[in-house]
Parts: sequence; structure tokens; C-alpha cells
Amino acid sequence: MRYFFYTFLSRRRLRTAALALLTLPLAACGGSSSSSAPATMNLGITDGPVASASAVVISFTGVELQPSGGGSPVTFNFNSPQTINLINEQNGNEASLLSGASVPAGNYDWIRLLLNVASSGTVANSYIEINGAQFPLIIPSGAQTGLKLVQGFTMTANQVADFTVDFMLQQSITAPPGQTSGGTQDYVLKPALRLINNVQAGTISGAVMLSTLQSNSACLAGYSGSGPLPNAQIDIFSGAVTPSTAMTPVVEPEIALSSSGSYTFDQPFLLAGGYTVALACSSTSSTGTSTVTFIPAAGMSATVTANQTTTVNF
Repeated sequence: MRYFFYTFLSRRRLRTAALALLTLPLAACGGSSSSSAPATMNLGITDGPVASASAVVISFTGVELQPSGGGSPVTFNFNSPQTINLINEQNGNEASLLSGASVPAGNYDWIRLLLNVASSGTVANSYIEINGAQFPLIIPSGAQTGLKLVQGFTMTANQVADFTVDFMLQQSITAPPGQTSGGTQDYVLKPALRLINNVQAGTISGAVMLSTLQSNSACLAGYSGSGPLPNAQIDIFSGAVTPSTAMTPVVEPEIALSSSGSYTFDQPFLLAGGYTVALACSSTSSTGTSTVTFIPAAGMSATVTANQTTTVNF
């Protein structure tokens, strides 16, 4: 599905500053939350590269946190729907969903991002823009479930917790063949989210030699001499694995020509642990068959340490 989406879109990334969102807490209760002093939560949202839509705009209405063991969610409703262009929240940028929110201390099972969903199933004021044309985003069960991230976490009394939700748009948006509305291709948003505890996260960055890119003609195909490479990227997989197209990368940072004249990549918000990193170059045959070549074929191992940068060069 990941490479099917590439047939509709070419890769590119836009950068802008983060957008702050105002929130208003309405409820704070839960079966397993402690009665001790509350914790403080900061929650941001970021995005990895997505095939080159010029905008992916989503309207949010709030955030819910589910205490472990049952009980009512802790709910933060925004004063008004807040709209974010997720394409802007890349390269370490993030939009603020919650800032200094008071949360009962305790264990939690999931986070839900509440959406401004219309009765038609689309998200109001939300769309994907491709080649200047806007298409509505369809979110299955969005009105009932929002975007739910089932991943446990702990809020400690009298402590500040900084979390980031990585939206992973490349893996979240699909264009199902033959699915149209009024003759226009539908784009479906299904959540592929990661919750990152920022104090446990680090960065992988590095350089890609021109000779490495030249070793496979697909790596530089379609490159105009500026901006990110349209057919080459870095794939970062969890654990020690041999890369293949059957596997879904954790993230896929772009490769771009830096001001110093070298090709570089940078991926923040990676949880501490082991990863496999590979240069991935894609090509499409005259019959429409997509091929991805990984360099090196076995990938390169990397260990991320919290609050540090791990360098991997190709």
C-alpha cells in the first residue's frame, strides 16, 4: 500500500514553523488515576515525509486520555476546532496540542485525537492538496473513534511529561483504486501513529555520498538539482532486520542537498533502541511495476540513545 500511494504522488517536503493550539480541559477522571498531586502534560504532533502533497490539513476538536483500569476519559476540548497542515510539522517541527495541561497522575492506556467530523464521514475543513487540487479526507469511523493511539504511558505526580505524536502520514493515507466520490479519487486516512516520550527519544542523522547515489541510477532519477531527491530516501526499521518492501519502516526521512553541498538526512523523535537504516531508491518500469533497491542490501545497524544524535553515513 505504501508504494501504491507513490504512484499517485511524488515525494517532497515543505517546512514551516509549528502552530500552537489552545485547549480547554472539561473532564479529569479515571479508574486508575491517583488522587495525589496532578502531573503536567505537554503534547505535540509531528509528521514524517509524505509523498508530495503540498498540504495535508486536518481539523482537531480535542484530546482524550484513557486511564488504565477503566473510568471516564480525561478530556481536553478545544475552544474551537483547530486546523493544522501536517506537512509543515516536519524536520523536528511540531504543533502543540496540549501545553501545561493538568492531568491526574497514574497509568493510561491510550490517547485519542478528536476530529471535526462531518455527517458524511469526511473531516470538516480537512483535505489533501495535490498539484493544486484539493481532495477531502475520508476517515473510517472517524466520528466515533477519532484517531486513536493505543499505547500505554504513565503520568507521574508533580512531574512534567513531554510527548509527541508522530502522524506518519506516508503510512496513514491511501488512495484506494476505483474508490471515487463524484468521479474524484477518494483519499482515506487511517491512523498510523507513534507516541514518543521526548525524554526517551534521540535522533539519527547522516550524509549520503554522491558516489553512493550514483551507484544506482534510480537514486538520482528526476532530480532537478535542488530540494529533496524524488526517488531516494532513508528507511529506518525497528530492530536488526534485512530491509524489504514487505516491511513497514518506522519512519522515512528525506535526503536533501544541504547549503554546504552535501546530501544529508535528519530524523528526530526516535525512541531509544536498535534500528536498521538503509538508503531506499525506487523506480517504475514502463509497465508500471515499482522496484525498490536498498543500499546496502542488508542495511546498517544503529543504536539510538536518548537526547543524543547517532550518525549513519552512506
